[in-house]
Amino acid sequence: MSTTNGRRILLAGCGDLGTRLGLRLVAQGHEVIGLRRRVAELPDAFETIAMDLTRNGAPAASRADHSARSDSRLADLDAVIVTLTPDESTRAGYERSYLCGVRGLARVLESQPGRVVLVSSTRVLAEDPTRVITEDAPIAPGPGPGEVLAAAESEAAELFDHLTIVRPAGIYGPGRTRLIDSVRRGQQFNHQRWTNRVHRDDLVHGLERLALDSKPPDLVHAVDSLPAQMGEVAAFIADRLGVPVPGHVEDEKPGGKRIDGTRFGSLVGELKFPTYRDGFASMLMDRS
Repeated sequence: MSTTNGRRILLAGCGDLGTRLGLRLVAQGHEVIGLRRRVAELPDAFETIAMDLTRNGAPAASRADHSARSDSRLADLDAVIVTLTPDESTRAGYERSYLCGVRGLARVLESQPGRVVLVSSTRVLAEDPTRVITEDAPIAPGPGPGEVLAAAESEAAELFDHLTIVRPAGIYGPGRTRLIDSVRRGQQFNHQRWTNRVHRDDLVHGLERLALDSKPPDLVHAVDSLPAQMGEVAAFIADRLGVPVPGHVEDEKPGGKRIDGTRFGSLVGELKFPTYRDGFASMLMDRS
């Protein structure tokens, strides 16, 4: 581990979230190592390791010539932030990215890090719009990706001595405009469905705190302070766009989740975008 104020932090996956987190950490004097399949697009300020964790985590018969290789930079790490992305939104895609990715990471690390932060998802939680869900709620994933994410969380807890799990919901922000685009097209929604979300910048800030805090929580639901029904969110966006409110999908019943963001808010200190209104208003102002 580092002996000065600067820490050694590995960003495993290192896509948009990891890169933005790494730039914040470098600006504070920390040593950042970005690990991903292709490293050409990573900032020059990062050390880089080109590696496919999913191949290193695959069953031995499938790994063939892709066995884990020694790299001294993968020892004595203060923190590892794991931000994996499935190559396809199927169960198999999630298994390759998350299960094989977590196993591959454990295989290539030269020593136990001071902290491993695994970015999972609120998909592992049961749908129940009748109550507010906190970090104390048991997981109850539906079949498919949710089950895989729950399994990845469980395996990570066995593989790493000091683990924090972060479960974001509905990440949005610059470059993540799917909901805005759907409203603009007039796509219908289940107006009664409860939803949760977090702005990308607030999530990055939360990951920064987890990387640097000496005693971070073991589990955080990364959501803002205002769960809302989809009809309300769509109406807000439509008003800002100056388009009709998308219609309600007939025969749909209330569903979704209402997730409490108190712990995440305490971790970050003050959310830059405490509700969807703040976040989408900022995005739509930037697009005008």
